[in-house]
Amino acid sequence: MIFGTDLQSEQVIDLWRRRDEWWQQDSLDLSRISSLDSAGLALLVKWAKAVLARGGQPLLVGASADIHTLATLYGVASLFQPIAQQTEDS
Repeated sequence: MIFGTDLQSEQVIDLWRRRDEWWQQDSLDLSRISSLDSAGLALLVKWAKAVLARGGQPLLVGASADIHTLATLYGVASLFQPIAQQTEDS
């Protein structure tokens, strides 16, 4: 699943309602995300825990350095496979 450009509380409400569409995936494409807040990160954490519970390895594809930094600051980066970061050259 490819997310839109924002992963903030407003989008989280909609994504949570539609989670049956994407919740069973082991990887999420975040390459278009330019804005993430703590609600967005919390959604990713819940998804990662669901993936881990079923024996998968959650992977955030194309995650920006900001997403990696926020996950590290909140102490949850270890839930994800090494985050495939998007660089400024990408």
